[in-house]
Amino acid sequence: MPRSVLGTGTRAPSLTVDTAVPVQRTTHLSPAQVQQRLRQRRSPRYLEQLRRLDAGTHHQNAAALQELLDAITAEFPELGIDERPLGLVAKCYLGPPYEAHICDLGGSIVEHYERTRSMPPLFERARSLTAHGAYQFIEIYATTLRAIGADGSVAVLTI
Repeated sequence: MPRSVLGTGTRAPSLTVDTAVPVQRTTHLSPAQVQQRLRQRRSPRYLEQLRRLDAGTHHQNAAALQELLDAITAEFPELGIDERPLGLVAKCYLGPPYEAHICDLGGSIVEHYERTRSMPPLFERARSLTAHGAYQFIEIYATTLRAIGADGSVAVLTI
């Protein structure tokens, strides 16, 4: 215990804990558990939100974009931000000249791409897969692509 130089008593520092602030527990998954989680079938709500990208409302309506981002967050609540998709690529049904659209989750950008316009490098990898009729959309990760079927099934493609 510290000693007082001036002759007045010194108190030991006390530790106080504010119980009014809720403590959030973070679940840490092992790399194997993360990979297992990312292989699980996607939920109908998640699929429905991503089908709405073609409507184009995300350009004008900030609430629609936020709803989409919330659905993505809700789909992967136990994953850290660096374990979630970097973005999504899907076939565009707006018609010519559009071929595909992306949702860049880092910048919260939804953009439609013409056939002649190149996408950012991470997204360009998935462009040819969007033309394939078997997949609803492609999730973009740093080292993999995950092709999501209309039923929510997941096909993992390593790069």
